[in-house]
Amino acid sequence: MAEKSEVLVVTAHPDDEIFASGTICLCVERGFRITLVCATDGEGGSRELLHGASGMPLGAIRRRELELSACALGVSEVLFLGQADSADPDGPGAGSWNQSNVIQILGRIIEENTPKLILTHGPLGGYGNPAHRLTNRCVMSAVREKSFFGSVFSFCGQVRHAFFSWHFDQPSDVLVDARGFLRRRAASLSYHQSQVDYFIQPHFPLNLRKYLSALFGYTFILTEVGRKRVPIATPKRFFKRLPVEGLALQKAPDTGRHFFLEYYGNDQRVKIDR
Repeated sequence: MAEKSEVLVVTAHPDDEIFASGTICLCVERGFRITLVCATDGEGGSRELLHGASGMPLGAIRRRELELSACALGVSEVLFLGQADSADPDGPGAGSWNQSNVIQILGRIIEENTPKLILTHGPLGGYGNPAHRLTNRCVMSAVREKSFFGSVFSFCGQVRHAFFSWHFDQPSDVLVDARGFLRRRAASLSYHQSQVDYFIQPHFPLNLRKYLSALFGYTFILTEVGRKRVPIATPKRFFKRLPVEGLALQKAPDTGRHFFLEYYGNDQRVKIDR
């Protein structure tokens, strides 16, 4: 009989696990077995960092990158659902997901493992990504269909005064201090060589309020004092500026004591806000 996983991490794309990498390491440290489920192969991502002569499909490259990243974090198993990496996975046409099939497969994975914790995207997608939002809906549908009794948390929760957190949609219920896992998190991100620029290079948001906030930050960077204080971006420095991961509770067990209250209530690295 195959060994069951106590923790499921369900993401839309290869590299989404980066935002829960500290929490994954925390669970691995405690001895929980983890299965990572990725809805797409990421074939719709950027090829800018790939050699032009490479004949490998981007999806195949990103599958391998995720497997290596997962290995660095201590994940036991990686599964792919084979959905299209498109701009509108919830719309009509060739890029849409087979949502009933995704829900059915997720339900079967939940039923086979009976996990204590599911980590996934939030209902708003973390920062509005359509595939992230759809992943959340599919996970929550599968949870309801299988009468899942464990905890469901979304990652990319807001962390007050934290770098990059203005990008996220929901307030956090649990904060995980991931500083002790810096090397493993950086190694995990480093394996995503085809996409790493997204994390370590600056980019502007579409929301006007957030755009103005980011513009103020970049104006500071372009001053003389700013150039002295802002280091060259690397995976390790990225995580030094993101030392705490925020998690938002999506579903609590009937007992009322969610996963982190049950297993990390006395762990100083875990702050339970709500």
